[in-house]
Amino acid sequence: MAARSWATSIFAAIGVAAGAGAAQLGLGYGLGIISWQPTGDSATVWVSSLAWVTWLAASSTVIGAICADRLAGAGAPVPADPDSTGGKALMVAWRVVVALAAAVGSLIIVPLVAIPARTPRPDNVAPYFTASGYAIAGLIVGLLVAVGALAARAIAANIIASSAWLWSLAVVAVADVVRADENTATAAQLGTWRFTEATWVHGMVNLPGALLMLAVALVIGVLAAWPAGRRGDNRVGVAVSGMAGPLLVDIAYILATPALGERDQHLSAFVIAPYAVLAGLAGSVIVSVIGPRGSLAKSRAERRAAAAERDSRAAAEYSDWAAALAEADAAEARRHAGDESDTDPLRPPSGSDASWSREPVTVGAELDSATDLESDAYAPSRAYGSAESVGRTHTSAAADPTYIEDTGGEEPAPAGSSSSASASASVGVPLWPTESTTDIAPAKSTSRAKRGRGKPAQ
Repeated sequence: MAARSWATSIFAAIGVAAGAGAAQLGLGYGLGIISWQPTGDSATVWVSSLAWVTWLAASSTVIGAICADRLAGAGAPVPADPDSTGGKALMVAWRVVVALAAAVGSLIIVPLVAIPARTPRPDNVAPYFTASGYAIAGLIVGLLVAVGALAARAIAANIIASSAWLWSLAVVAVADVVRADENTATAAQLGTWRFTEATWVHGMVNLPGALLMLAVALVIGVLAAWPAGRRGDNRVGVAVSGMAGPLLVDIAYILATPALGERDQHLSAFVIAPYAVLAGLAGSVIVSVIGPRGSLAKSRAERRAAAAERDSRAAAEYSDWAAALAEADAAEARRHAGDESDTDPLRPPSGSDASWSREPVTVGAELDSATDLESDAYAPSRAYGSAESVGRTHTSAAADPTYIEDTGGEEPAPAGSSSSASASASVGVPLWPTESTTDIAPAKSTSRAKRGRGKPAQ
């Protein structure tokens, strides 16, 4: 079944392309827009005929490939996995084979052009060879464009619409010339209208004819791409579809290469044809940007959803940020509160009884008990020994004159005097640690023994 479908499609492409080529060439001969016989205006007719032959050979090849692909229908090969490498290769092979078959069918144009063009011309000794070469060049261009037309329906639609417009314009132009009883060979020009009373730009561009080419290319680019674009076909194919039809016309004029002449209609079309390609491309790109049906509403809904999600995410981040700042402020407040409690000497330690308070320490006050001595308020007293040792030190120092002499101090006042009482009351901390009293006692006895040996006892 697969081999039969391939064979059917190949023969269909050959037959349709041959029929399209012969029909278009016969229509051109019948309307008189293609003529190989030398006339008074033979240069213009020759260029116009070459342009028409190149274009119709290319368009016949594309039309044959498109029709064969549509006639194949369900018989066309459909790979199991179109996205795989093998599936893509199969589809490309199918399109190339169908396009080649259509080009083979369009070869019928070559003898149909070469035989009438045998008449020698003053400017060409082998006109049949030149005409056949232009037909073959058109076949090659049509082969390349046909592969793209089979890949994108928008390209196929643009070529068919452009072909219909060109032939309609030619028929109207010939009818107008026949009514005026003029030469039909120069009546219909490929892709434009021959405005006789027109404004010329720099003597080489017919302004009304140029505007007509640009406007038609733009309109066909939009209309041919619109159905495919709204169906949601591949956007690349939709975007480039507008240039397909004008491109065939542009290539035909480039190959024909009209001679430079003042106010030549073919030269004007030759100059404007590339801009017509850009105009058609602009129309299809507009359709591609619009996208499939409902895409605008869908894109607006997606933008609104994205904005709402972005706002909610920002609100959540702001809430987290505010909570983090509040937590940091609370931690800072707790830290400051802890620092103040540590530096305040009158503040009770954490975890202590609320009734606890520190009493002021009276320097030189008498200790009431061992409990008071162990408390934090009397830490300096503990550093210098117990109260009894401190009292004994003061008593021995006051009673022993040798101590005064050794230390170089004054004789202590008698007991009970007010000065000694005030001094003892004002002195709160001894001048040396209590541990040094054990070293002082032997020094005192040694000094006394020396005096005893030197003086008689009293």
